[in-house]
Amino acid sequence: MYGIVVIGLYIVAASFAAWTAWRGPDRAAGVGAWLAALAVLAHLGWLSTTLRAEEGYALDIADSLSMFGLVVGAIGALLSFKLHFRAPAAILLATASALALGTGSLSTVRETIDPGWPLAAHITLSALAFGLLATAAVLALVLAAQEASLRSRRPAKWLAVLPPMESMEHAVFTLLALGFVALSTTLVIGALFVTDLFGQRLVHKVVLALIAWAIFGVLLLGRYRFGWRGRKARRLVLSGFVVLAMSYFLTKFILEVLLDRHWG
Repeated sequence: MYGIVVIGLYIVAASFAAWTAWRGPDRAAGVGAWLAALAVLAHLGWLSTTLRAEEGYALDIADSLSMFGLVVGAIGALLSFKLHFRAPAAILLATASALALGTGSLSTVRETIDPGWPLAAHITLSALAFGLLATAAVLALVLAAQEASLRSRRPAKWLAVLPPMESMEHAVFTLLALGFVALSTTLVIGALFVTDLFGQRLVHKVVLALIAWAIFGVLLLGRYRFGWRGRKARRLVLSGFVVLAMSYFLTKFILEVLLDRHWG
């Protein structure tokens, strides 16, 4: 029942955001924005009660997706308060609703009995970093579609509801910079508190995460020093995100689903 409420709130909020983006500002815009905020709070409550097990915390692939979706939904809720970003907000809220569907859907895999503050901080920052960078990747895809449509002979009508490309690109790089800081902090905390990289089966995960970190770092440096933008920048955003997703979900799938083991 709780899940139905969360998904329903997300869908209604996304619908409000899309409708008000198309029709312009009206009283429904504020209602939709606050519904989006309510959806995020309900999602947080649902996820926290699901993750909390009798003897510690359980975090499987589906719950991890839901946790990352919580960050995406929170960003979508914030953007729904901004007039020109309600269309991207609708996309993010719909994405969050899809990711939230996984909450509690798989059998739990115990990762720790007592997470402690270092691991709790690492998990929280990992979720924040992944959510921010996932949102940047989603907006980069929207930006690519926007550019492709503008280059065509008959631009699509839906372009009218999107922010200008400069604003979209600025949003992508803002999220990218925030995600890079969160990812860097996550890696530092991991380096300080991981005691046995090989014994905890974390080598492949760390290597891929470092590759993604390097890609994002090069992109931000190129943006700052050389003004990188457009297609090159979007490709690097998406490439870095794919590698980051592999560092977590591919390795987690192999260990937990194929090998029936877990890291940590």
